[in-house]
Amino acid sequence: MLYAVVSDIHANYEALKVVLDDIEARRPDRKICLGDIIGYNAAPSECLELVRHFDVILMGNHDYAISDPHLVEKFNFHARLAIEWTMARLSPEEKQAIARLPYLHKEGDTTFVHATPRHPEQWGYIMNIDDAMDAFNYYDTPICFVGHTHYPVVVSDSGEIIMEKRMELKRKARYVVNVGSVGQPRDADNRACYVLYDSDKHTVEYVRLPYDIEATQRRMMRARFPQFLINRLSEGR
Repeated sequence: MLYAVVSDIHANYEALKVVLDDIEARRPDRKICLGDIIGYNAAPSECLELVRHFDVILMGNHDYAISDPHLVEKFNFHARLAIEWTMARLSPEEKQAIARLPYLHKEGDTTFVHATPRHPEQWGYIMNIDDAMDAFNYYDTPICFVGHTHYPVVVSDSGEIIMEKRMELKRKARYVVNVGSVGQPRDADNRACYVLYDSDKHTVEYVRLPYDIEATQRRMMRARFPQFLINRLSEGR
């Protein structure tokens, strides 16, 4: 079975449209979104509409913040401004749809979650090898796909860190796979990022796609987003 796995769209319509066009051309069996559809960029409703036909859509912390003002208070200054702008523009129906999203999904040999399988509702980060090794204790499938850090990387249960475009996974090993970010990459590569996972061949492939960053930035400027958020898209950070 071929899975297309996306995460951290963050209301970037131009990036998401390019990614979805590429996904449709590849005709995957399953389309999975790991959350954070909204936040940071200026097209939340448009992105919610584009992903609503995905087979699985999970809750991200920016999505959850729509219904939890206490979480918003913990955001950094720029993230808080963006989510407050978003909250003022989403319809009641959109907010209700977001509030119903699950935290974690499991099917076949795979676990899907936004942040970490350890208490996914607490929005912890897998930032280093110790965090990754700890995560293995909280799911029982060979593979767990995560997002949240916007940084594409694969970690095996032996502690191996893999950063290749395409890799064949070992059958007897277990993996945490961070799929990177569609709408706000932070690995110094400003192209949109998503993952193709072939469960039959046991392969993971990162797909990087250029998109019209300037169009996204113009949209953000019209909405008077902070210049820091506008600039970081070009820089991939």
